[in-house]
Amino acid sequence: MVNDDKFALTLLVQNARTVFCYFNISPVIIKIFQDRYGEDFWKNSKQVLKVYDSTNNSLKELQTINLDPLANNWFINLDRSGIDVFVKLGRILPDGKFIPIFVSNTVTTPRDDQSNNSNVYYIDVSENFNLENNLSSEDNISNAENDKKESPYSFFDEKKN
Repeated sequence: MVNDDKFALTLLVQNARTVFCYFNISPVIIKIFQDRYGEDFWKNSKQVLKVYDSTNNSLKELQTINLDPLANNWFINLDRSGIDVFVKLGRILPDGKFIPIFVSNTVTTPRDDQSNNSNVYYIDVSENFNLENNLSSEDNISNAENDKKESPYSFFDEKKN
């Protein structure tokens, strides 16, 4: 549970196209906002979440969500999967200016489609294959390091003579 005198904004992945956000705005943050912009601005401004895609080091605003004044969490539906997402919690002043209060952590949503990588890798699980003996030899471990480029499972292959 979030403590009332602390502030927090956390983003969690729910599924490929949904993230969950929870937050707590402490009275200290409200007081700082009111001191800077005036007491009426907090009452007259709207609480919003701005959702950003930061995939491939490019920043794109995806959506702005108007929140209920009493909300402290929100499910955010995305139109794509497999992206890096973060949110900014803030207020929109009467003149339309956005004032960010918090920035969340960045999460990566999983893809909801099949991978383009169609490579197939096999592991030898036959009875005569002894994983411990194979991995205990320094020769095999060094060969596995050299073979990683070909297959991520190359360290399971028996040593070739």
